[in-house]
Amino acid sequence: MTETLSFRGYIKGVMYKAHLTAPLEIYSLDDFNINEAKNYGLIETGVGQIGFSKWVSPKRTRSYPFERIYNTYNSAKIITIIPVIKDEGKDGDLDKIQYSTISWMNLLNVYIVLAYYHAAEKNTRASQRHKQKITKQKFNNEFVKSQVEEIINYKQSALHWNKNLFEERFVEIFKSALAAYKRISELTRIEVHRQTSLLNYLQEVMSDYKAFASLSLTGSQRASLRELGTVHKFEHLSEGAKGQFFIENYLGGIYYLTADEVIPNSQELILKDKKVIIQEAKNSSRGFLPSVCDIRDGLFKLILFSNLETLAYEGERIEFSCQLKLTGARVVGSLRLPCPKAEMQSFLELNKGRYRKNDIETLEKLQAEAQQNGLRILIASNI
Repeated sequence: MTETLSFRGYIKGVMYKAHLTAPLEIYSLDDFNINEAKNYGLIETGVGQIGFSKWVSPKRTRSYPFERIYNTYNSAKIITIIPVIKDEGKDGDLDKIQYSTISWMNLLNVYIVLAYYHAAEKNTRASQRHKQKITKQKFNNEFVKSQVEEIINYKQSALHWNKNLFEERFVEIFKSALAAYKRISELTRIEVHRQTSLLNYLQEVMSDYKAFASLSLTGSQRASLRELGTVHKFEHLSEGAKGQFFIENYLGGIYYLTADEVIPNSQELILKDKKVIIQEAKNSSRGFLPSVCDIRDGLFKLILFSNLETLAYEGERIEFSCQLKLTGARVVGSLRLPCPKAEMQSFLELNKGRYRKNDIETLEKLQAEAQQNGLRILIASNI
């Protein structure tokens, strides 16, 4: 079984320059429709542009929401649109937003637009038509736009916006989402999940806002521990152990994060050397590099780790570095970024015929990302 190591860290602020971003389409605020827009882009506001991304579900493990935010991370102001609830019908998934998601956005200065779905259709796909499931869910666009317009004129930090949003409007938005799903159920004649547990959840939030943080963080910590106990076939974690991090910010909040791997993998070596490598790992089981979406997701998760001011293990302060490990079935040899140009050329020559033209561009952008943000990026074979 994979060993788990626990660390405590402190973060004050975040500075990061993303280089592997996708091109961003520009939308006019007047004509903006979140249901028709791509998953990320820019909104032209008249006083500048703001980056936006959208989540299809409040659950972070669905549809690469971190990769979408990463693509907008160089914008002067960043918003991300998250549904408060996603109910796919009685026979489908039911997800609700967790406080740990808010914590991530607070730490990264990302403004949350809290949204809800107000329209959907019965799922009539051959494999699903006999099930109680809905699909093609659509956000209430006017409600989304009203929050976007507020954020455009909002002068304080994302932390202040998010805090006020959840303290003052969360209950109202949650109730709107529940009412919308009742209407959807009536119109589609598809049964959705019973709302008793959701109403109980909401009641706890209404009784005390701190209960929401406690309730959600407890669930987040359990999910974190489940993740720590899972090793996927192609993660290639032979070098280290799973890492759990309890990170405190300047306001005193505690956030639970996990890393794919911590090197070295033993308490004795960490206490002896007083240094570790925090690593995220991505793999391509057939290709040269993992997908760009996977790479962006890994980079986004390292933004916070790379901005830690201090890290401690067993009460002792230790040094640390952050590394993204990219493995591929077609890779020969290995390359560590940043590196001299000649070293990059030698690696490409060694792997001639094994990579695509797009892979060269990706490596060059990763070189710039590593140099500017103090990261290490390892490219190696998964064999």
